[in-house]
Amino acid sequence: MKLNEIKDLFKEFISKKYVANIVVLLAVAIIALIFTSDFLAKDSSAKGNIKKTDKDTFVQEGDIFKTEESIIEERLKQILGKIKGSGEVEVMITFDMGSEIVPASNTVEIKDISEEKDAGGGTRTVQSQNVTENIVTSNDNSGTKPLVLKEIKPKVRGVIVVAEGAGDIEVKARLYDAVKTVLQVSGDRVQVYAKN
Repeated sequence: MKLNEIKDLFKEFISKKYVANIVVLLAVAIIALIFTSDFLAKDSSAKGNIKKTDKDTFVQEGDIFKTEESIIEERLKQILGKIKGSGEVEVMITFDMGSEIVPASNTVEIKDISEEKDAGGGTRTVQSQNVTENIVTSNDNSGTKPLVLKEIKPKVRGVIVVAEGAGDIEVKARLYDAVKTVLQVSGDRVQVYAKN
C-alpha cells in the first residue's frame, strides 16, 4: 500500500459517520456501566441487615420491621426495668398520629394585571394569578427523595406501665416520674400499675 492510500483510508475511518458511531457506543457503554453499578450497590445493601434509624419510618432488624413508635416503647421498657425495685416491666404507648414530614418546595407566583378599554369608554381591570409549587428533591444512592425541612414527631396520647415493683409506692413514683420526663407528657397521660 502506498502512503496516499493509507492516508485516504485513515481519513475515511475518522469521518463524521464513524466518529459519531463510536461516541454513541461509548455513551451507551458508560450508561450501562452506571446502571449496573447502581443495581449491584442496591442489591448488596439490601442483603445486609443493617440497623439504620436516620429519619426512616421503619427499621429493619433481622427479618422484622419495627416502627419508630415500637422502638421508643422498647427503649423505655429497658430503661424502666433498670430502676431500682421495678422488676420486670411492660410498656404501652399510644400516639395521636404517625410522623408528619414537611418537604421543601420551590414556589413561583406570577401575578398579571391588565386594563382593557372598550369602545364605549369603559375600562375593565383583569387580574390573574398563577402559583406553581414544586417539591425540592435530592438524589443519593437509594434514589430520589424529597428534601425535608422538618419532621414533626407524633404526640404521645397515653402511656401504661405495668411493673412487678409498682406495688411499692416509691417505685411507682419513680416509674411515673421517669415516664413523664422521658416522653415530656403531663401526668394525666401516664398510668403505672403493679404486675400480677
